[in-house]
Amino acid sequence: MSGEVQKSSVDNLRNSDALTVQILVADIIRLHIERIETSVVADLFALADAELPSGLSDDLKVWAGRATREVIDLPEGEARRGFLAEVAALPDALVPERLRAAIAALAPSSNQETLATLDDLATRWALTTPDVLVVAVKKSRVSAAGAKAAAAKEAKPKRVAAVKAPKIPPADIDPRRAAFIRSDVWITLEGKDPGIKENVLVGGIKHRSPFKDMVEPEIRAELRKMERDGLKDKPGKLRIRKSGERWVYR
Repeated sequence: MSGEVQKSSVDNLRNSDALTVQILVADIIRLHIERIETSVVADLFALADAELPSGLSDDLKVWAGRATREVIDLPEGEARRGFLAEVAALPDALVPERLRAAIAALAPSSNQETLATLDDLATRWALTTPDVLVVAVKKSRVSAAGAKAAAAKEAKPKRVAAVKAPKIPPADIDPRRAAFIRSDVWITLEGKDPGIKENVLVGGIKHRSPFKDMVEPEIRAELRKMERDGLKDKPGKLRIRKSGERWVYR
């Protein structure tokens, strides 16, 4: 039986928009770097220096600080040699400055293989500049003419149209699906202060769901049922509440 650690991976981080990045990294940034694919570690370090919405930027900067310490603390031996070999296999431009600095800060090694790898990396990185990661932030764009037309339309008296109530799934959904949603909510909200925006929370649950036909209205309905029923993460402990646009522990 192999003792190799199972590593987690996330695809296409460098090409995703900010909201997708926030959903994709929510779980993986809780892991030690030795449990994350090294290419993803490099992507996360690059994201930590990219321009991102404040909440996501703060989370990634906290992760980068912790991950830097984890790199520096890699023990002499197979763990360190394996990590360095995987970093050396990456294209130099994809190794961000933060990760380069962490590796440069490693304690001196008595292992000749490790020393040779460190020297090789230092030489290669002296000749290359890391790629600057630009993350798209989706926003609506309104032209000046469009804004003027919208303002004129706003000034006109409006007829109030009947509003149809949105369709939501029945309150009693499949118990297995409800159990997955509740479990994922507890795990995702743990340690998140001041909570998580509803669209990010719902998008993450849908992404991680083993039920491929799970839809957002179904998740939102279960969230409100959890709040209404006062479901707690542990007996006598915290319940979830919606505060503004965010779901939080209270």
